[in-house]
Amino acid sequence: MSDASTELARRRNNLDAIRLGGALMVVLGHSYVLSGKPVAPPVIFDVPIHTLGVFVFFIISGYLITKSWLRRPQWKSYLAARSLRIFPALIVAVLLSVFVLGPVFTVIDLHAYFTDPNTWLYLRNLFLQPVFGLSGVFTTVPYPNVVNGSLWTLPIEFSCYLFVPLMMVVPRRARVPVVVAFGLACVAAVFFATPAQNVFGFYLLVTAAEPWVFFAGGMLCALLLERHLFRLDAALLGLFALTVVEAVRPSLGHVMMWVVLPYAVLALGLASSPIIRRASRFGDFSYGMYIYAFPVQQMVFATIGVRSLTVNLVIVVAVTAALSVASWHLIEAPALKLKTRFESTVPARGRRRASSSPKTLVSSDIVD
Repeated sequence: MSDASTELARRRNNLDAIRLGGALMVVLGHSYVLSGKPVAPPVIFDVPIHTLGVFVFFIISGYLITKSWLRRPQWKSYLAARSLRIFPALIVAVLLSVFVLGPVFTVIDLHAYFTDPNTWLYLRNLFLQPVFGLSGVFTTVPYPNVVNGSLWTLPIEFSCYLFVPLMMVVPRRARVPVVVAFGLACVAAVFFATPAQNVFGFYLLVTAAEPWVFFAGGMLCALLLERHLFRLDAALLGLFALTVVEAVRPSLGHVMMWVVLPYAVLALGLASSPIIRRASRFGDFSYGMYIYAFPVQQMVFATIGVRSLTVNLVIVVAVTAALSVASWHLIEAPALKLKTRFESTVPARGRRRASSSPKTLVSSDIVD
């Protein structure tokens, strides 16, 4: 698909705005957690707002990544696209943390900082192995010794990218049962996984299980529902019912959320609202907001101390937005253009049909 066609598809729905909203939910929730104040972050559907923001990301990814694979079921172009979306911005963020943020904010001398093995362990984040601390950095802030706690979700999400083609190689009739089985296995892990169980040796199954549930929900929506079946009235009715059940019986409401939230998020995202649908007019800043907000919040606390929530949010959002804009235009967008080198050798299903009639472009053409 041409860049112009991709941009046209983006502007026809609210998905980019929803993702940006999810990133801002994470920023808001973290502002409570990182401040050390005894006030709990806002809770929606019995879930902290920053956690709900993460779930929104996984729902949209499950939908878009599945559509991407169905449109072009080729490992080479698929993995190239996924890697180019995740790694370039991540690499820059990690290197900036080690070689700029760390030396500025460490309380130990630079020789000790650069010779401490723990400093170099942070580079494991380049390979999606979460390491959160740098030597002597952020030792006096209310949430100490953590540079970028948001990175915990990236290996979990990238594992989802690997799950999709593995589940889609089965015959078409078996795809929905396979994804349902995957989702149920994740539900079982939510209830029965122990804190000692890990995945691939570096992140906990109990931590990954619920995001995977929502990713599976997004996948099922992609497989089962045509776009016209996403209705705003049904989504709002479902959210109302979820709110009532959550208020009466939170445990049942939490389970109900696994079903209702994917549909509601995608119904709102696939709608086309004036102004909102143009959220990505100047770029998709949601990923940059997500990976930079946490260290920016820590730097603000380390520099000026804990201020009011409003002051903190204004400073953090402003600084993070600037970093996100730079990340998009200097790193992410140029990296994503490289996808065409891989896609040009692999015909997409329905490419001729899409190119001959722009009206056939839908949100599934937007690759996460």
